[in-house]
Amino acid sequence: MMRSFTGAAAILAALTLAACGGSDGKSGDGGGSSGGGEKKVAYSNPVAGQPGQEELVLGFEGGAKELGWKASQINANLSPDKQVADIATMIAQKQDGIASWTLDPGAAAGAYGQARSAGIPVIGVNSEGEGISTSVWWELNTCKSDPPIGRTAQMIADARPKAKVIMIGGPPVPSIKAYEDCFASQAKAKGLQVVAKVQNTKDTAAAAQPLAADVLTKHGDADAIWAYNDQSALGASAAVTAANKKVSDGKSAGVMIFGQNGDQDAITAIKDGRLTATWDTDAIGTGWAVIKALDYYIGDAKTDNPPKELVVKSTMWTKANVADYVPPRERKYTVETAPLLDQAAK
Repeated sequence: MMRSFTGAAAILAALTLAACGGSDGKSGDGGGSSGGGEKKVAYSNPVAGQPGQEELVLGFEGGAKELGWKASQINANLSPDKQVADIATMIAQKQDGIASWTLDPGAAAGAYGQARSAGIPVIGVNSEGEGISTSVWWELNTCKSDPPIGRTAQMIADARPKAKVIMIGGPPVPSIKAYEDCFASQAKAKGLQVVAKVQNTKDTAAAAQPLAADVLTKHGDADAIWAYNDQSALGASAAVTAANKKVSDGKSAGVMIFGQNGDQDAITAIKDGRLTATWDTDAIGTGWAVIKALDYYIGDAKTDNPPKELVVKSTMWTKANVADYVPPRERKYTVETAPLLDQAAK
């Protein structure tokens, strides 16, 4: 995906005007633009059609409803330019709080700064950088101590020492690149050989299948495929099956295939023997956690010392434990019980 910055100056000019119109003369976090009435919060969605994003929005809306707030979203559709324009729209709407999964930190920094100047805190979802007040991370996206991605690499190494691994990455979004790099470093540390890497920039299973098929013709002896999300893993699974190869459950013969997100399609594939494992990021719980973060700035939990980050627990599902899986929409959370790690360390 090529990044476009056409019209950025005009967008930032609009942001400046919007910020001046929405500001009460104060700067920084926790102002809020709608006075003492109903709080309004908005989420800049990086790509609305992705299952995990749909669940995140459900959690975001659920948490907002619990607190008596009004929640909305705008789809950036993987466009950094559109995301900047969307933040300008949110400022003009006088939102009390904004959450955003940043597509390009450089492009978004000015927009976030204008939001904060208008007294509107910005919560980064798997994002950090200039203008962000607090970051809400998936545990999957952390890469210190014993990270989830390292456990994936260890599972491969335990089953196939010195295994040959194919990586399927995604669009050039900072959070995606970060855990691609994390897996590559963890794989190396565990003695694995990354023999090829391709990028599924279209973010779909249909796009991943031919990519995986092509790389499998060159590396037919690969032991495992690691994909940055479940849709890419499912596309790789279809390619493996089409090549008359078996998918391993982690212990059986065949190619091990790992996805990430915990999408329902991936859970079904594990049960059917078409996928080895997926990391469930608990996207719906993440939505609740984002509201919890905003509550520290604009709600009853408002504090002069809000946390700089919150980390949402991730769970790996395999054939061994998939019977215990609970669909996201059946998970019961409150803002207080958002599924956070006790110790947040990125």
